[in-house]
Amino acid sequence: MKEGATGGHKGLGILALASSPVVSVAEDAAIKDAVRVMAEKGFRRLPVVGREHMKVVGIITATDVLDYLGGGPKHELLASKHGDDLAAALSEPVLSIATREVVCAKLDDKLEKAITLMVEARVGGLPVVDEEGRLWAILTERDVVKALAGRLTGAKVAELMTPEPVVIGPDAAVLEAMRTMVSRGFRRLPVVGGPGELLGIITSMDVIRLLDRAVREGGLGPGVLKARVLDVCAREVVVVGPDEDVGKAAELMEQHSIGGLPVVEPGTGRLVGIITERDFFKLLQR
Repeated sequence: MKEGATGGHKGLGILALASSPVVSVAEDAAIKDAVRVMAEKGFRRLPVVGREHMKVVGIITATDVLDYLGGGPKHELLASKHGDDLAAALSEPVLSIATREVVCAKLDDKLEKAITLMVEARVGGLPVVDEEGRLWAILTERDVVKALAGRLTGAKVAELMTPEPVVIGPDAAVLEAMRTMVSRGFRRLPVVGGPGELLGIITSMDVIRLLDRAVREGGLGPGVLKARVLDVCAREVVVVGPDEDVGKAAELMEQHSIGGLPVVEPGTGRLVGIITERDFFKLLQR
């Protein structure tokens, strides 16, 4: 990466990019409360804090919710207590599925250290805390993207993207998409028809919004996860070409408040890859 492409990130303090104030959820909140906040604010992760001193006691992500409702190992907790009663399941305490051992950054940490922490721990965000563990800010992959947006980096999208991404068909059930995302560690899946035919993209946040609507409308039955992917996913997809500068991709992500872009061949529109916020860390570590 060219020096200055992120404003000279080496030696930069974490607070220069971290977001504050932080949207969080209280430790005694229900999972459905976290789902509501995620859906309303568009955040994939929420620090869980104590009521009195705002100390970080956990973190809950959209992936945790998908995992719990049928996508992965945490589903055993739901099945053993509530069967297929999703309404009862979402009334459980948020800490029942949140990560308790939270990787945090300190107020005086440098950005370079924080990025290394995120990569090593494979997390998309770091709560920033003081010496007493009280929440002050949060650094996410999206904050890093904002720093790159519109800046020429000298790197092409093709250098960072994942080629031949995992995809899902339009008639698959949302539950299948959840299981694929959780098992593969992805937060989004391109929806394809014929070979390379991009029809849309489904994300973990699409599922969160689906759940929130069902809760508010009183329709949270087991059938909600049987909906077709094509009926839930975003159909108007923002894409990027493989030869575009990475800074252009970052700019598109920031403009549209999205965390990933399908990469398509100019002219044919054929899907050839996907680039996500996490991929930008490859650039910062060069």
